[in-house]
Amino acid sequence: MALRRARGRSSGSAASLAGILLLISLAGCNGPIESLRSMTGINKNDPDPATAPFTGNLDTAETGSYPNLASVPSPPTVVTTAAERQKLAAELTGQRTSLQANGGTASPGPVPPVPPIPPSIAAPEMASLGQPLPPPKAPPPALRSMDEPPAPAPQNATLTAPTIASLPGAEAARPAPAAGTPQAIPRPAPSALPPAKEQSGNPQPSPPVPSLPEAKPEPEFASRPPPKLPPVAMTVASLDVPPGTSALPSDIRSRLADVVAQYKERPRTVRVVSYAAPASGGAEQLNSFRAALDRAQIVAKELSDEGIPAKLIQTEASPSEGAAVGRIEVQLLP
Repeated sequence: MALRRARGRSSGSAASLAGILLLISLAGCNGPIESLRSMTGINKNDPDPATAPFTGNLDTAETGSYPNLASVPSPPTVVTTAAERQKLAAELTGQRTSLQANGGTASPGPVPPVPPIPPSIAAPEMASLGQPLPPPKAPPPALRSMDEPPAPAPQNATLTAPTIASLPGAEAARPAPAAGTPQAIPRPAPSALPPAKEQSGNPQPSPPVPSLPEAKPEPEFASRPPPKLPPVAMTVASLDVPPGTSALPSDIRSRLADVVAQYKERPRTVRVVSYAAPASGGAEQLNSFRAALDRAQIVAKELSDEGIPAKLIQTEASPSEGAAVGRIEVQLLP
């Protein structure tokens, strides 16, 4: 039992010693991350530092100093002078004038010279005139096969960052021009015209309204009798029948008895006008007119039962223009 414990202790100390040695070995390399990548085989596809492009540029950038962003000046404020703005306005005005003079098209500019014809495409007759022919071009390189590697490129770039000789500065502000003083308007010279001429220049009053003679009709029309005006109905009763009423109350029947009495004194046509309630849509307005016509039919039936012939009773539905909803008027025509 003691031997087993001793073996366990020795194996545990050996494992801890191996772990310490592993950490020391990892710390002594390029870092624990690179060592771990090397042990697991992740870095097998990393480029070779000896042949990888731009390796020298990366090393130079790592050892170089970082730029100070606080030293970068702000962009300059470009302010144009009055002479420059006047010159630009004159150029734009001239372009607009030339465009209007040409009927809306820009004025033609100078015609460039004809470019020379390259000797490579010139006709054989041009070569016979003594012009030297260009040297033949070098043939293009042969195409490489699919399994052939490409030609090696330069390992490091030779480009350098541009340097600014002098930083642009902001233009100094110019003082504002002095305030101008308007000139006094001279007093107009007195007129040398006579007073009658000066008065004639003033606006004249409008002429008086002419008085026309009274229009007299021709004898042919004067001899004719005056035209007959349409008969004016006389309202003898005004009733308030609420919508949805199927039978008339007793007070309305007593008032209709007075209408029947006036009819019997002089029989004539009786008109029953029922006013419809206003509505928003066309269908609602049509339903309102139908309900008003139904109320007029109820009054007409009551008059017919009291002795007025049905053929002399007219029923009508009219829009309520200022009249109360449910108002019914009984009229006697002359």
